[in-house]
Amino acid sequence: MSSRLPEFADPRRLASQGSTFSGRVPLADLPRLREALLEPVGEAGFRLEFYLDPRKRPRIRGEVRADLVLQCQRCLSSVVLPVDTALNLAVIEVPEEADRLPDEVEPVWVEEDTLRLMDLVEDELILAIPQVPRHEEDQCKIDWQSEPAAAEPDEDQQTEGDDKPNPFAVLAGIKSDKQS
Repeated sequence: MSSRLPEFADPRRLASQGSTFSGRVPLADLPRLREALLEPVGEAGFRLEFYLDPRKRPRIRGEVRADLVLQCQRCLSSVVLPVDTALNLAVIEVPEEADRLPDEVEPVWVEEDTLRLMDLVEDELILAIPQVPRHEEDQCKIDWQSEPAAAEPDEDQQTEGDDKPNPFAVLAGIKSDKQS
């Protein structure tokens, strides 16, 4: 088992060798993920195991763990999302191969001979982010039980256009003439 993840590697060669990598990476070093985070603090732990399945197809299994600091879309404060996701990937050479994979296996299309391995870690973290991150209702800073009071204008304040006739009043008159 190696803790140093090469930047680029041939997943077919790694699978034939039975290579395994594990380690940690600062979240701030993952540029696509960093854009989605409220605060890029902490690290992601990962383990990637390369092997050949019974059909001699290169496979990758592993896990990625991190605590992501996101912005709650209810109260706009920070919410920590613990991520503990499992990878179950098959390396494919052409998109049509993806149709022949079992449902529980995700394809990784490798057009060239190499794959940027840290992208696998970053992709799993990005995919774990919900479309609308938010606290549970009982943990959110917004009070959902009370209704906001409707703002009523003061009697002294007269809004512009209060003395103007309704422009649709003419249409109401036309409609009543046709019904008679």
